[in-house]
Amino acid sequence: MTTLLNPTIEVLEKNPEVKSFIYQQIVDFEPFVTPQTIVAVIARDPKKLALQYETEGKEFSKEDLKKLYRIAISLKEGDTTIEAEGVHRDIFQAIKMAKDNLIKELVDIQDSVVSSQDRLIEVNQYLQPQILH
Repeated sequence: MTTLLNPTIEVLEKNPEVKSFIYQQIVDFEPFVTPQTIVAVIARDPKKLALQYETEGKEFSKEDLKKLYRIAISLKEGDTTIEAEGVHRDIFQAIKMAKDNLIKELVDIQDSVVSSQDRLIEVNQYLQPQILH
């Protein structure tokens, strides 16, 4: 689905180098997904960031926004979805930023789920001398 409004979609769909890079990046989600998880890489219109940047007080020009790639990576399983974005002039950097931001969110969630007591038990197991029979 290519549109004149978002030529990035065509780059994601038809450029073999970009597709290969995407596959390399999504391998890093393996510890966080199941076979039922749907991974999506989405090209978004960077010009739609203008309102957000304006609200945040960031300096920008609409011409500069047109030159950016805005890539989101989404993981969906059942009714749950988590996603993160990357925005950069280089499509490869935008994809990597989206991946890194999503992994950071997943690690934060994982850290909040694993209790400190569980961590202490794990650490103590590694510190115990191995007993040979």
